[in-house]
Amino acid sequence: MARTGRRPPVVTFGERRDVTARAEGSTRRLEALADGFFAIVMTLLVLDLSTGEPGESVPAVLRGEATHLLLYFDSLLALGVLWFGHRNAFTFVHRADHPHTWLNLAMLGFVGLVPWTTSLAAQHLHDPLAVSVYSANLVIVTLLEAVTWLYATGRGNLATGLSEGARQVSRRLVFLPVVGFTIAAGLAWVNTWAALALDAALPLLPVF
Repeated sequence: MARTGRRPPVVTFGERRDVTARAEGSTRRLEALADGFFAIVMTLLVLDLSTGEPGESVPAVLRGEATHLLLYFDSLLALGVLWFGHRNAFTFVHRADHPHTWLNLAMLGFVGLVPWTTSLAAQHLHDPLAVSVYSANLVIVTLLEAVTWLYATGRGNLATGLSEGARQVSRRLVFLPVVGFTIAAGLAWVNTWAALALDAALPLLPVF
């Protein structure tokens, strides 16, 4: 919002407060927070990788960390795609209100859990619960991203520059990863490797 240089009106007790200026505004602060959050979380992923015990051979360390390395790249790809989608969304969303802001904050909260769920799945690869928790984390993140987009392009009326056809298609496509990761969370109880393979394949869809 442009600064006019005029001081805001003084609101005395009992007067009706106009909160529109506080409820809606530029998305710049929200975008900066998201960019920083994704950057930190992506960096934290590598901190759980081990270099082995003193005296342990390098081949032994590599064998022991092979699964964790695969999950590291899987999570990094998933977060990269999520960040890219978040960036693209703000190409059309030029203002934010309270619901939109809190939906974004909720999504970022579960993005912050990805390093922990990645480490949990890597250390308990054959435990269906651990792999299911990892997939469920991605379900919640993508679901919140989808709901945020539905709000921005629907009731919130925050998005501009989209044709009606593009708006309708995007509102359907945004739920594809939610469905995919949900299937992976259930598949973990049948075969953990198959679930992780699906988790890795889903972020590749928007890439290609």
